[in-house]
Amino acid sequence: MKHRGYHDVGGLPGGSIDQAERPMVFWEKRMEAVRDCISRGERPLMSVDEMRRVIETMGKEAYNTLGFYEKKAAAVRDVLIEKGVLDPVELAARVEQVRASREAAIESLPDTYDHRHDHDDIKDDDPVPSEYAIVSEAVYNCLVDKGMLLADTVGRMIERMEQAGPALGARIVARAWSDADFKTALLSEAKSALNAIGVEPLEAGFQVLENTPQTHNVIVCTLCSCYPRSILGAPPAWYVSKAYRSRVAIEPRAVLAEFGMEIDEHREVRVHDSTADFRYMVMPMRPEGTEGWSADDLATLVDRDSLIGVSAATQPQAGTVSQ
Repeated sequence: MKHRGYHDVGGLPGGSIDQAERPMVFWEKRMEAVRDCISRGERPLMSVDEMRRVIETMGKEAYNTLGFYEKKAAAVRDVLIEKGVLDPVELAARVEQVRASREAAIESLPDTYDHRHDHDDIKDDDPVPSEYAIVSEAVYNCLVDKGMLLADTVGRMIERMEQAGPALGARIVARAWSDADFKTALLSEAKSALNAIGVEPLEAGFQVLENTPQTHNVIVCTLCSCYPRSILGAPPAWYVSKAYRSRVAIEPRAVLAEFGMEIDEHREVRVHDSTADFRYMVMPMRPEGTEGWSADDLATLVDRDSLIGVSAATQPQAGTVSQ
């Protein structure tokens, strides 16, 4: 029997899914942008597969203890050291330099400042970040100083990340609902259809899945966190959680019920497992009573959860008429 890695949780028992929202803070955005920048181009410094290898072999305790972006920061650091891109002694010195800068910032704060922050409360200007926020800043500084990474390029990637998100996915779905030819093209060859309207998916493979009265689609990544970031932005915290990744693969109806979505027993539920090379987005069913609505108005009925498949599009309120 093939050995199951501790990262491979699909199909294992899991607890309830914590649906609390946790927006990305600045260091996480920059970490993701750095990872994206150094894994692309003609001469990438590392590959996504190399990063995943480190995450999947860092040990069960570290894997289960570190936060999602902390694991990425540790993996990027280790891969770049392993490949000789960064010198471990030089990086360690830079880490201490960043730490000292933070400590100096803390000392300059007024006595009334509350230093008791937990990880989820870190803000962009918080001088008390997690250890891996310091590590990621040190890695970024070293790469920029060596000319291997341009600060402007990282800044543009962060901007793109912030521009992507559910609103973009909603506009795509609304256009498909109101333009039959675009819908056909989108369901057949999503990347080509999106390129034709000026949207560039960065994922190697990307498919849009249509929900119908007969079939409901839901997406997951049982191995890590694969998600169509260039279209939908960062995934919600619950999407990368162990509970969601493990349970939706074996009990999708129960998971959907936790999100408030009861699926008729005669309707098939299909779970699509994303990979590093292929990502998905769900096209929810168009609500009834929206005939004649403009694409802009239709887009207001589509939210992030419906694009993942854990909810339906919002039903228009009775008497609502698009102008």
